[in-house]
Amino acid sequence: MNSIEFCKDLLKFIDTSPVSYFAVKNSADILRDRGFVELKENEKWKIDPSGKYFVVRDGTALFAVDLGEDLTRGFDIIGSHTESPTFKLKSKAEMTDAGYLKLNVEVYGGMIYSTWLDRTLSLAGKVLFEREGRIEEALVNIDRDLMTIPNAAIHMNRAVNKDFVINPQENLYPLVKTIKDRAEADGFIQKLLAEEIGVKAADIIDYDLALYDRQKGAIINDMYQIGRIDNLGSVHASLRAFVDAQSKKANCLILNDNEEIGSRSRTGAFSPFLKDCLKRLILAIGLSEEDYYIAIENSYLISADQAHAIHPNFKGFSDPTNEVRMNGGLVIKLAANGAYTSSVETKARILKIGRDLGLNIQTFHNRNDKQGGSTIGPIASSTIGIKSIDVGEPILAMHSIRELGGINDHKDAYEIYKRFYEED
Repeated sequence: MNSIEFCKDLLKFIDTSPVSYFAVKNSADILRDRGFVELKENEKWKIDPSGKYFVVRDGTALFAVDLGEDLTRGFDIIGSHTESPTFKLKSKAEMTDAGYLKLNVEVYGGMIYSTWLDRTLSLAGKVLFEREGRIEEALVNIDRDLMTIPNAAIHMNRAVNKDFVINPQENLYPLVKTIKDRAEADGFIQKLLAEEIGVKAADIIDYDLALYDRQKGAIINDMYQIGRIDNLGSVHASLRAFVDAQSKKANCLILNDNEEIGSRSRTGAFSPFLKDCLKRLILAIGLSEEDYYIAIENSYLISADQAHAIHPNFKGFSDPTNEVRMNGGLVIKLAANGAYTSSVETKARILKIGRDLGLNIQTFHNRNDKQGGSTIGPIASSTIGIKSIDVGEPILAMHSIRELGGINDHKDAYEIYKRFYEED
């Protein structure tokens, strides 16, 4: 598969993954198609020492393993996160105002507000409902143009191109339709969800819904543009490399949720999800707890989370001697303050893989007067003790509703991740 075809596969993956629930579902489907067996956390694990398995937690985090011949040799792991900045629907979301039905939302993650304005939007997520006395759940994607967040006209907001500050409490309510009275708004969400999953509105118990952009991904010459590249681009490249790799050692994939809000959740990197899965594997095949600690010391984690390319219109935002260029190769991210886990030891392995494949590797440092974002790397490294490196594909407009990446960079990331999984 060439770079363009591989990028088209990425766009399809992202377009069908409007929120983290769908990203994990689609990843699990790919794993099942490749012969991976699902394990449940609330059941005893029966493990074939040469088997392939995956575990899903709460529908938004996933761990997968392709077991090797000797687990004490350690695990080679690539980790990324499944969610991106968005708006989450609040409880009692329906609001009526000046003849409109609008929805009450809250900001999730550090987004660029202005990019969400004047876009065609919809909702996706998880719904809990009652059926025959039992609580059941379903994923929903309202696959139609449902709402928008319109700008104020420049005639009324002359400061919009100067120093106007968007207030998320006042200016970012999505509008659904015009209405004549409150009765048209009452129960709108419940009715919408009930129609979608085929139950009565009274059967809807609760929901976890987020907004997403309806515009599909696009290829612009040697670049591609779509939402959620950060970090579904890393999910896609690492997942495809994981299932394609031919290896006799223990390879793992970890997809965490909630990185954009600090990772402190049951599905985030601060949870014991990764540690517990690795330990259960060791114990399930008859090894000891000491064997687990030996395996951890021999393990290596690639924390894959996208990197910042130099912006030709904002060149002053970049470090003067570490210009990261789109379609210039995978990026190793470094920070003296420990924000990234890359070290002289862990860098060497990725640099050698790049050299062996004839692929360029770039380095990123933040300017000294700017603070970069977080990743799952420092969390996994400090809580579990795994040697780690932070890498990513260079993109522009990170945390915009539509980000911009390089077609060649995405294929390069896949090739490097695949060699990482395959090398002995």
